[in-house]
Order: sequence, then C-alpha cells, then structure tokens
Amino acid sequence: MLICTTEGKQFDGQEGQSILDAALASDLVFEYSCKNGQCGVCKTTLLKGDVVEMQAQLALTDQERRDHKILTCCCAATTNIEVDAADLSALHGIEIKTLPARVSRVSYLSENIVEVKLRLPPTAHFQFIEGQYLDVMWKAIRRSYSIANISSDKEITLLIKRFENGQMSDYWFNKIQSNDLLRIEGPKGTFFLRDVGKPLVFLATGTGIAPIKSILNCLEYDADYQQKHPITVYWGNRFADEFVWQADFRKLKVDFYNVLSRPVADWLGDVGYVQDIALTNQQDIGDVAVYACGSNAMIQSAKKRFLAAGLPENKFYSDAFVQSF
Repeated sequence: MLICTTEGKQFDGQEGQSILDAALASDLVFEYSCKNGQCGVCKTTLLKGDVVEMQAQLALTDQERRDHKILTCCCAATTNIEVDAADLSALHGIEIKTLPARVSRVSYLSENIVEVKLRLPPTAHFQFIEGQYLDVMWKAIRRSYSIANISSDKEITLLIKRFENGQMSDYWFNKIQSNDLLRIEGPKGTFFLRDVGKPLVFLATGTGIAPIKSILNCLEYDADYQQKHPITVYWGNRFADEFVWQADFRKLKVDFYNVLSRPVADWLGDVGYVQDIALTNQQDIGDVAVYACGSNAMIQSAKKRFLAAGLPENKFYSDAFVQSF
C-alpha cells in the first residue's frame, strides 16, 4: 500500500505494519512517543483511504474518531492512504541502535528516586537529541526511560522512580550492582526542542523532569544560543524530597516553580497541579510553546486546558509516561 502525506512524502506500507513503523522503516519520522495507543502523540488525520486498527486507540475520543483522527502507531493501511502527518527532518540520521551498557554509578537521590549512570563501549556512537528516551533491557524485562544528560556527555544518565511491585524497580532499588551489564535500545521518541523563538513553558511530574533537564542543559552549554524569551518550568511531585534536581545555570534565566500535589507542613512552594499553576501564572497563552513530560493524566489534562485557553495544538509537545505492556 502507498502511504502519502500532505507534504508530498510517499512510502510503502506492508500488510500488518503500522503506519508509524512503515514511516520509520522508510527513514521518515512522524511524531510518536509510547507506541501503544495511550499517549496520543502520534495522532493525525486520515484524509483518504482505509486503515485497520491493530491495537486499541485508547487516546482517541469518540469525536476524534468521527473526525477521522487515527493513531499512526495503532493503524495499518489496507488501501492507498493519505495522512496529515509531518516528517521531522531534525531526527533524520538519528539511528536507533541496540548496545551493551555497563552500570557506572548508582546514586539514591531519595527514598524513591535513583540516578543511574551507564557507560557504553568506547567504539559506540550513540547519537540523540536532548529530550529523547531509550529502552533498558534486563533479562526479559524492557522499560523506557528519558535520557537526563546532554548528547556530548560520555555517559548516559537516567532518573528512575520506584514503581510499587515493579519487576524493574526491584532491580534498580534492590539488586543493581556496579558494572552490571545491561542492553539499551534507542534513542526513541520525538520530544525535543523545536523553536526557541518564543517563550517556553515546561511542565513535568516526577522523573518527567529528566528530558527537560537535558534540554535546558543543552541550551546552557550551546555557545550559539542567546536567550531572548522567558523560560519557565513547573515541576510537580507528591513529596518534597523528590525535587532531586537543583538547577545551577550561569547563562540561562529560568523561573522554577516546584509544586506539591498536596499541602504539607513547612512547604513554602505552590500546591496543586502543575497545569493549574501554569495557567494561573502564564500570560499570552497563544504565544508560548509548551513541553510536557510525566504522567499521562497530567499531560492529557494540560493539553485540554491549554488548548481551551488559546494555545495552538501544534505548540503543545509531550512525552507521556504510560504503563508498559
């Protein structure tokens, strides 16, 4: 089947192959994140032709289905089709690789958050754009984690939150040893900084701060970047000790709002949900770009509310932490 985009790009789709996978196999990169139908990042409009749903399109509403919206990670073409999807040329040349990785250092930053540094073989060339994620494979378990470091660093840094009764959490918090051998696969995802020509608003919950840390540190060390617009970060956690990153920028001017989801004694910061605090504080919503990473519930709520407040849909970028299957 021939798959066409409104940009004029064309590629072949095989029977039973998702539109997204067909694009990636043809060296085109459409928006995506979870690849299992939960986050909605790969949502687009089917303009012509027919598709079959290969897995549940959980992120679509009934109205979106009536409006011919589809998730490219969930659907395969059954005829020649046309979709309203853009190829992200910035990700061309970023090759997804499977590589061995050794545990270099483990730092427990709080009771429920661990920082893990991984070193790759000296000959490995692991190229990524700040904001992307990777998969870590240990035994038969695979989990996705955002990359917290910048691309010029020699080691990969991950911020990992404990998941109750999680098999991978059991490894990270109880079994991990220095020099353990793991495998990584990546980089993946399309969460990266698109446009610095407008005010930037970052929303994070939990370890969703990791890719934002990566993006901001990239700007901090970019000799060609000169900040002309405000940058604001709203970071939400359940407990005060989970604010494990204290940014120390020399060049960047960033306004940080640490937000606890519920009030506690002696807390002087904001209380509530990051999207609520952001909408209360931000002016000129229609002129900002929003980057959200963390829980899917926060992201879906934030997108709905920011769009209702006047943010163009194409200025809301997200990477949702969703359940692994």
